[in-house]
Amino acid sequence: MPMQTTPSVFAAQVLMIRPAAFGYNPETAASNGFQAPQRGGEDAASAALREFDAMVDGLTGAGVGVLVWEDDLDPPRPDAVFPNNWLSTHTNGRVYLYPMATVSRRLEVRRDHVANLSRRYRVAEVVDWTGHAGRGQALEGTGSLVIDARRRRVFACRSSRTDPALVHAWAAAEGHEAVLFDAFDGAGRPIYHTNVICCVGEGFAACGLALVPAAQREGLRERLAETGMCMELSPAQIDHFAGNMLQLRTGRGTPLLVLSQAALEVLRPEQRRALEARTELLPVRIPTIEALGGGSARCMLAELFLADA
Repeated sequence: MPMQTTPSVFAAQVLMIRPAAFGYNPETAASNGFQAPQRGGEDAASAALREFDAMVDGLTGAGVGVLVWEDDLDPPRPDAVFPNNWLSTHTNGRVYLYPMATVSRRLEVRRDHVANLSRRYRVAEVVDWTGHAGRGQALEGTGSLVIDARRRRVFACRSSRTDPALVHAWAAAEGHEAVLFDAFDGAGRPIYHTNVICCVGEGFAACGLALVPAAQREGLRERLAETGMCMELSPAQIDHFAGNMLQLRTGRGTPLLVLSQAALEVLRPEQRRALEARTELLPVRIPTIEALGGGSARCMLAELFLADA
């Protein structure tokens, strides 16, 4: 395993929301080609809770701090397990609240939870962009934004959930360069979130470049390769959430890459070796959450960069 420590651009703590009403959401499925309706088997909500709790145990056992918030049933929020879409925190003390594309997901924005953050951590400013949703603009947090903090750069693929004007506004506010591109699945639909096809870690990036139009591909590859290595993921690997990984660091400062077991299993041996030369890997089994929710390990993690109060 690598001996170097990971710089503080990667979080050692994460926020996770334990779902109360997890299930297939037909409203979000309209733009999320990764979702599939349930077909028999274990109750989805119970299976999601089991997967969630096991993931929390895996993270804490690996040395990552985990803050768990409990969701409730009033009103039902089938996608609450994906908090990174409505909330992000930053080392400058800012907390962003984001405009969600669908009405059902706007219910996830919990200002009582944000107030709890302010009591526990040093919050300099809450930047509330949720009002943009009423003007038909969406920017779904670090689903839409893949942030390369070391190079002060943010990657975003255009979709109904990622408004280019808001990407540029966020980049300007945070002093980052915006790198916008397009990406499409096999049916020609825009990829709904950047973080299902792109990951930036310590010394590497991984991206489903084959899903990006040829005219944009080489420029994007060059930007990603500035991390040290750009690993190209195939469309089949993207379908199994190999792009939906998140680099964290443990309390000891060592790098830890969180990904689903499904993603790990589709990595080629040489790809896995290349990652293991740079970071420890923490695979988690979340098949129900992946199939019905259309998101994977990275989507379940909102990084906590705030200092303790």
